[in-house]
Formats: sequence, C-alpha cells, structure tokens
Amino acid sequence: MKIRKTLTAVTGIVQSAIGVLSAVLAVLLFVNILEVQAVFNVPPEFLPLYLLILCLFSVFSILSGFFLIRERRR
Repeated sequence: MKIRKTLTAVTGIVQSAIGVLSAVLAVLLFVNILEVQAVFNVPPEFLPLYLLILCLFSVFSILSGFFLIRERRR
C-alpha cells in the first residue's frame, strides 16, 4: 500500500509539472518573447486555437496532478 501511495504522489507531481510547462509554453506563444511562434512555425490565424488547447491541457493536468497528490495524503 505504501508503494501505491508513493507512486501516486510521484505521478501527481510529474503531471502537475507537465501542466505548468504547457502553461508556460502557452504564455511564451502568446507573448512571443523568444520567437517561439517562428520556432514552432505557428501561423497567426491558428494561434488562438493553439492557446486554447494548451490552456485547457494545462488546467486539467494541474488539477489532476493536484488531486493525485491530495489522494496520497488520505
């Protein structure tokens, strides 16, 4: 049972980290500080769609990771 709780916590932390990284990528795409749009070859007309997908993915990943970490505490 202890292995399961540890694995759940590690999975939650990794999932939350992936969610935060995707949120950072969405911000970098929006602000375009490091010419991220040119690096990923993102056409400007599809930028809102990509931002929406990245934001939704990041929110759900962070929430899911948080709930996995919270499950470990019980």
